[in-house]
Amino acid sequence: MKKPKPSYWKTLVHPKKEMEILLQNDHYFQRSFIYISLPIFGYLLVYIFLTSAHGAPSVFTPWLNIPKDNYYAVNRFLLAPSILMGWVVAVSFIQIMAGFLHGRGTFEQTLSVLSLSISLAMWGSLIHDLPMSFLSVIGIINANEHEIAMNEPTFYRTLLWISYTIYTLLFLILFPLTVKVVHRLNTIQNITVGVVAFFLFQSIFLLFNR
Repeated sequence: MKKPKPSYWKTLVHPKKEMEILLQNDHYFQRSFIYISLPIFGYLLVYIFLTSAHGAPSVFTPWLNIPKDNYYAVNRFLLAPSILMGWVVAVSFIQIMAGFLHGRGTFEQTLSVLSLSISLAMWGSLIHDLPMSFLSVIGIINANEHEIAMNEPTFYRTLLWISYTIYTLLFLILFPLTVKVVHRLNTIQNITVGVVAFFLFQSIFLLFNR
């Protein structure tokens, strides 16, 4: 009998069902690297566009010792390692905690389903960052003026907040659900482990991309 293939976008509508279908697929481990490559490629385009548009952070100071004028140029090379590192750290944390709590899943299963969750959740911010960076590089908006506008009470800041609210909610839903589908823990354990794993992932990502 032919096994069903998981649907990337249908996971947003039926996340638990599609995650379970993913684990039934013979190539779930290989698929994890495809899923995680999508936000890497998306944000690589963002940083390429911002670099070409001569954009630079306006309000915040990067946590790493990188000059603001070179920040987005350097981020092109820090992006992939930061996402991959955050992914592996989050997976490792989930797997260790699941071991203590008698979870059922393997490291590879956690790696695969969490990569799908990360990939989809990061579209919450990409739906804002990718179009805006593209509009900057083609000259529709000024990259530096847009950076300032996002930190003031403007329409652009409202768009940013909506986008990053979606981003956060998707992570807070999909990470605990990943724990549930892979390890079959109870509700409180799923939420606790999933939320802490999200904060670990986000901390690593922000360290290199803030």
